[in-house]
Amino acid sequence: MNRSSLPLAGLALVAAGFLLAGCNPASSSSSGSAGQSTAPSTGSSGSSGSSSSSAPTSSGSGGIDTLLFPATVGNTWVYESTLSGGKGGTTTNKISAVTPDSNGEKVTFVTMANLADLPASTTTLTYQLYSDGRIGVPYTQVGNSSVKIKGGGIVWPSRSQLESGQPTASTLTLEIDVEGHKLNVTAHVTVKGEGTHSVTVPAGTYQATLVNEVIHESLDGINIATQVNTWLASGVGPVKSTVTSQTGSTTDVLTTDVLKSFKQG
Repeated sequence: MNRSSLPLAGLALVAAGFLLAGCNPASSSSSGSAGQSTAPSTGSSGSSGSSSSSAPTSSGSGGIDTLLFPATVGNTWVYESTLSGGKGGTTTNKISAVTPDSNGEKVTFVTMANLADLPASTTTLTYQLYSDGRIGVPYTQVGNSSVKIKGGGIVWPSRSQLESGQPTASTLTLEIDVEGHKLNVTAHVTVKGEGTHSVTVPAGTYQATLVNEVIHESLDGINIATQVNTWLASGVGPVKSTVTSQTGSTTDVLTTDVLKSFKQG
């Protein structure tokens, strides 16, 4: 693979990384390759949430603590999305199903994005809420002709571990197809909590737990680091996220998503 293919490969992998991160899958469309998982569903703009609003502490089964990720059918988040270069639009995520299983609960989202110069499409993503409070972020749905997850996964730690600041590490193996060239890549992922911060977005001001996720990989000798910051507000879930990529000596802010409204189901 020639050097001119590296930016495309990097963007594909960054897109996969953001899908894996989970806050707002639609922003992966900025690459135009790894993420046909960009697309809002039927969400309504709804009423704005706030950190003081009441919300269920669980989705109704198993006593799972879902304060940072409220899992109730019908919950709808609308985000303002800004891509690299200043273009953007809106993304809507809506929970379509919550299904108890032996590990806890599976939560199914329908997502849709209306982003400048990109076609709108609808997709489905499934998260695993574990009984011990961990969150398994989807990756099986990422696979397509550009990026395929061959092994491994990402699990966000429980709320107590996030609050402790203790990092967790995992490894992913990926196959990336760029311009007909297939690359096998190992990505090393570290997730940790970075404390509580006041965050102001169009939906309001929240006290939010910051989750820092860093994905490291190497393509053709070029090191790529993708940093995904996600702010999670109690009873509301993700209220803001940013994705930054560093390729060699170049750093770019790829996406920024801020909550416009949150409507409980």
